[in-house]
Amino acid sequence: MMKVVVLGSGGSVESANRACSSYLINSNMVIDVGPGSYRNFLRYGGNPLKVRYFFITHLHGDHFFDIGAFLWGMSYLGRVEPVAVIGPKGVKESFESLIRNANTPKTFMKFDVEYQEIDPGERIKVEDFEVNTEKGEHTITDIAYRIGPLCYTGDTAPSERIVELCKKASLLIHDSSGLSENEDYLNKVGHSSGRQAATEALQAKAKKLLLTHITPALSNQTAKLKAEALKVFKETFIAKDLFETEV
Repeated sequence: MMKVVVLGSGGSVESANRACSSYLINSNMVIDVGPGSYRNFLRYGGNPLKVRYFFITHLHGDHFFDIGAFLWGMSYLGRVEPVAVIGPKGVKESFESLIRNANTPKTFMKFDVEYQEIDPGERIKVEDFEVNTEKGEHTITDIAYRIGPLCYTGDTAPSERIVELCKKASLLIHDSSGLSENEDYLNKVGHSSGRQAATEALQAKAKKLLLTHITPALSNQTAKLKAEALKVFKETFIAKDLFETEV
């Protein structure tokens, strides 16, 4: 059994009710660390000393800016055990630059950050999980992750590779950045509509679909977003911060 907690369901920037993309798995793994996610992690009751792995889909700020908050929080609590950061090429340089430019005192962080840069399509082992990855269709390299029964796309336009990665997933968390009327634009900038996310869930024969990356522009249109997806895939839900489920 895997517990999944939504730490951030928003997209592009934070809104009053949504932090940016982030998901906690089994108290010790976090996928993406968008702005606002660390505060939600604490609101949920998460323990920074228990987190061992960070998975990063891509290097847009709305998916990783809170890594500084997580690492500083761990340092403040006296962490000494290493943490692992898994992500696309460039994640080590980006994160070390962020930590350095934040003027982090050299004696403040008493633990190592172990980076593992991977290419989309690689398969790795993390504890008891086989982690499969695939390339999302975004404006920069995006790594979609399949961790056990969970599949998370990061930011992506519709992709046959994503469908294949997410075959029979118990929970598919899919980019849903807009309505069907805006699909041409969304796809050009590497995103999907809720309807397209539902289509991929149907093609993948997933059990449940969680629509995520809800931008501030969609704040008052989530009912329509969900309705468009429900016409295609019945087990569709809108991600909300601090929502939790087991898969």
